[in-house]
Amino acid sequence: MVHNRYLRHESQPLQGARVPAKTSNTSYFDATQPSPSSESTANTEQDQQRLCEIAARIEQLRAELIERIAARGKDQAGILQQSLQRDVELGELARRLRQLDRMGPYACLGFMELAETGERRYVGRLGLSDEHGKQLMIDWRAPAAEPFFAATHEKNYGLAIRRRYRWRRQRISDYWDEVFDSSQLASHARLDDHSSFLASLGSKRSPKMQDVLSTIQSDQDAIIRSGSQGALVVDGGPGTGKTVVALHRAAYLLYADPRLRSQGGRILVVSPHEAYSAYVSDILPNLGEDEVLISTLSNIVSNDDGVLVEPDQEVHRIKSSLAMLDTIKRAVLVFEEPPSAAVLIDLAEAQATVTSQLWRDAAAMIDHDTPHNEARIQLREALVDQLLPQVASADDDEPLLRAELARSTALNGLLDEHWPVLDPLNLLKALYSTPALLRYSGRELGSEEIAKLLANPAAGAWTASDIPLIDLARFLIGDPHSESKHLDEQSRIAAERKRWKNVIHDLMASADDKEDLSSQLMHQDLQERLLAQGLESHVASGGYSGPFSHVIIDEAQDLTDAQWAMVQRRCPSGSLTIVGDRAQAVDGFRMTWEQRLAQIGIRDITVSPLHVNYRGTAQIMEAAAEQILAHMPEANVPRSLRLDGAPVKYARPTELGTILDHWLAENAQGTAAVIGAPDFRAPSRVSVLSPENAKGLEFDLVLVCQPQSFGTGLGGAVRRYVAMTRATAQLVVLTEQ
Repeated sequence: MVHNRYLRHESQPLQGARVPAKTSNTSYFDATQPSPSSESTANTEQDQQRLCEIAARIEQLRAELIERIAARGKDQAGILQQSLQRDVELGELARRLRQLDRMGPYACLGFMELAETGERRYVGRLGLSDEHGKQLMIDWRAPAAEPFFAATHEKNYGLAIRRRYRWRRQRISDYWDEVFDSSQLASHARLDDHSSFLASLGSKRSPKMQDVLSTIQSDQDAIIRSGSQGALVVDGGPGTGKTVVALHRAAYLLYADPRLRSQGGRILVVSPHEAYSAYVSDILPNLGEDEVLISTLSNIVSNDDGVLVEPDQEVHRIKSSLAMLDTIKRAVLVFEEPPSAAVLIDLAEAQATVTSQLWRDAAAMIDHDTPHNEARIQLREALVDQLLPQVASADDDEPLLRAELARSTALNGLLDEHWPVLDPLNLLKALYSTPALLRYSGRELGSEEIAKLLANPAAGAWTASDIPLIDLARFLIGDPHSESKHLDEQSRIAAERKRWKNVIHDLMASADDKEDLSSQLMHQDLQERLLAQGLESHVASGGYSGPFSHVIIDEAQDLTDAQWAMVQRRCPSGSLTIVGDRAQAVDGFRMTWEQRLAQIGIRDITVSPLHVNYRGTAQIMEAAAEQILAHMPEANVPRSLRLDGAPVKYARPTELGTILDHWLAENAQGTAAVIGAPDFRAPSRVSVLSPENAKGLEFDLVLVCQPQSFGTGLGGAVRRYVAMTRATAQLVVLTEQ
């Protein structure tokens, strides 16, 4: 017999400060509440002992880390590799200290009891052993912890019981047991008609999303632990936990995938809007990972001029197309044409000729992926290499001739004419305002599309539709100041090389053991290794420019072709987690995920659907489903686990203030949102949003104003569906109809 039962145990949360080092008398359960049974009390005594051990060990490790940091910080920085190693070690120690500072006994999620041996294995946010090697907690990401999340009554992984804690203010406010072994049902508290797990789903929303480690379900855990190769699509409707699953997946991959760690472990999370970024910002730090970047696509591309909304939908469509990306690529190539006739390069005592073929041969020596402005540096060097045989003789000083060629006014003029320094923003402005350039470059654009772009030039006010185009232009063109920076770097290296050669000379001259040190330093390879250490150019990482070892994209159903290109440029490995719901695509999404992603060149695809709504009530989902299924019968509308919600209320728009004031008076905690009333002045704890800016967010109460004004057809249905499914407990629809 399958016993799909949860056992509930509740206690009042207590206010708690930081756990002290001595925790033998600290209670993590509320002793003032009567236990459901004496057996349950005995069960929690073992938990209490383990939690005290965890707290003491964490405090011990913290003290040791602080001592190590203090000692290492007093060390002399040294030079070269010694200094770098010290800084790296201090950074790692500080990271581990930050991780421990976020933990306490409340890092423990619960335990699983093995049916065969009765052993309890505790699972937590990090792995922890005592000083003798006894395992106190298994890291939730470790393979040994998988049964804690993956076990079901159909496949119990050899578990007899699974207990999950719910922490609040550093105390266990309740816990629930899931019993897989029917013989143990009698030794536990009475079965509860409404499980603690389900009760936890109905708790008040907070201003920031919380991690769900203690409530991860088997279908979600399978996605979190999927491999990083290729593109994984997490397809789920509202409330299925797809967003939080994707964020937990980032933490899991950084822990479990050596390939990602070997690539620097950089992960980027692409969010749909600023409110979402703020909402999820605590998840990864709470999971022990604070190196993951979260950003909107617009913020990835820095722009001092600001960004406006594209007012013309047809212009937005054109700028979002692959054809527009090809137009920019071809426009850059316009400024990389070889001279049509031979050009003479006059030197002090010689003359060289640059032919079209010599130019092509030099251009062929440039690295294929080098941006235009950086490629100009390589082209100059390649041209000098090609021209040198024309002017050099056996008696000439080759370095001087090479320097003279590189500085030649004629060669500079030739480069300025046929491979000029470009500015990405100016190139885009030129495209939007120069008919000949746009027609030549935009071969895939129709005449009407070209006319639209020329009639709508960017006069310093860029729109959101321009962001992917600016990004591509910068990727293809590079830094306009790269050549001057290159010259400055070369000067620095030359000065450093001279200084280090003097250091080597002084060492050889002052050494007591001439035969030993001098004989070593006279070797050219050792000198070069010393020089290489001294001349290292420490270039800062590229921030949002990538590359990233893995990229997570939320609300991916709304990305345009041009935006997808932005993402793919930053993740050359193609390791992606794509999170979305086709039913929430405002512009419509009739294709399958495989068909849509194939259009942009992604073919190594695994689609993992989520079908259970853990967040919203069945009453809310039923009302919202009517909006979308009439236009999109194939939509993945999830079934809700919460059947005890309040009915959806319908009222007049004039009642908005009254309803909201009444709810705020009765609810000291929780969050509310008004969607579709941009001019409404809301009190604190209430967000005023459009359907687009509400995506990915959730609230206890949602008031949807004038849903009939959201548009007609599939687009309007999607906006209404999105707005209504932001509610988790109470939904009010304000309409005159």
